Amino acid sequence: MPLFPPQTMARHRSSLLRKKARVDSSSSACSMGGTVATRPLPREITSRLAPELYDHFLNALNDSKTTLFTCSLVCKAFLHHSRRYLFASVNLRPDLVKFLSEQAMETIVPFIRSVGLGGGWMREQQHEFNGIISFMTNLDNIRNIHIEAWSWDYLAPPAANALLSGQGKLFQTVTVLDLKFIHFPSLAILCNFASQFSALRGLFLDNVTWDKSQNGESKLDLAPPSFLSRLEKLTIRACACKMVLSWLLTVVTQDESRLSLLSIRFLSLPEVLVNEVALVNQLLSTIGPALEHLELGFLAHSQEDAAVISAQVASIDLSIHTHLRNLSIHQLTLYQFPRTPSSRTADPSPCVWLVPLLQRISSPVLSHLNFGIWLGEETQLDLIDWHALVRVLKKPMLNTSLRAMQFNIRGVEEEMDDQVQRWIKNRLRDWGHVDQFQRLHVSFE
Repeated sequence: MPLFPPQTMARHRSSLLRKKARVDSSSSACSMGGTVATRPLPREITSRLAPELYDHFLNALNDSKTTLFTCSLVCKAFLHHSRRYLFASVNLRPDLVKFLSEQAMETIVPFIRSVGLGGGWMREQQHEFNGIISFMTNLDNIRNIHIEAWSWDYLAPPAANALLSGQGKLFQTVTVLDLKFIHFPSLAILCNFASQFSALRGLFLDNVTWDKSQNGESKLDLAPPSFLSRLEKLTIRACACKMVLSWLLTVVTQDESRLSLLSIRFLSLPEVLVNEVALVNQLLSTIGPALEHLELGFLAHSQEDAAVISAQVASIDLSIHTHLRNLSIHQLTLYQFPRTPSSRTADPSPCVWLVPLLQRISSPVLSHLNFGIWLGEETQLDLIDWHALVRVLKKPMLNTSLRAMQFNIRGVEEEMDDQVQRWIKNRLRDWGHVDQFQRLHVSFE
């Protein structure tokens, strides 16, 4: 059974759904006498083979003198090294843990670098978690942990205590913690759990929820994260971004002299609510020039929200991020239900903040600019000030460094590809010559 749920699982805050990736099954077949090149099977298919099978195949090859005799020296040498690729990432389950503990401590376990946990678990399986958690916390050289689609409430006390105690080799080596569709009893437990990984460099939270404290979350006394000075990548999607950022910024708010503490290079906050913009601005000002990849998206549910967002985004200063290479702006929703386009003419544009934000870019190495737009018809594109956008794009520094500008369109059919590209190119016609449009890409989701 695959660990991860389908890509189309709804996010509770996202106004847009991601389409499931389509598996390309059109690989050409190679005949016996032909030389037609074939594509390898997609990883989504090949990764479904159980590690036990790979281990059995490799052991059988090594035990077969006849097979080894027909192998080249390169093939023989690669048999051992192939384990580094085949077993680098495993999804832990009860029967696999038993197999690893009893039969594969030398042939599989030393090569594991990434572990996955979760998916399809039930509360009745609490006793099985104890063994898995105990095994996982004592693995050597694990770099990545991916936990998905389960609740902390499923854990029996021994397993929960093991994850919160920080006792085990796992907590000293993990550099990436990736949590998706997880529910915690409280924000304090989530923060305590994450803080056990002192070497953490990447924290990814997607649809992570928790029960609210009876005393109110604003009164929680959370210890600063142990990994903050090492953190390089941060993603918060479909979560209560405000509370997580408040926790991460605890040290900075307590001691302003430690403003240089954060060295985040990759920051993705694609779904920021109106009451979270101020903290996002504080985080960006704290990071400073270390930032290289930035994704922002602001969710406005009304014209009042849009006005507040515009006012607060105006204080975001991208000029301090002088090493910014990639900038993505999500949630440019040009059509919001239940309004009709004709009723919006008197309303201010929900994207009035976009161009002023881009005007403050001062990075000489910005090479990729991406926009995520929800669109219903051509006239809605006019909610963006294209003339002002062109003036920004024609600035000498940006016009020289920019290599690609991507528009990810949602809300219209993919069959309208050529038509939508014409809409956008017509509005960018003053940007430059035709060769500059080679930098322009329009995709559909």
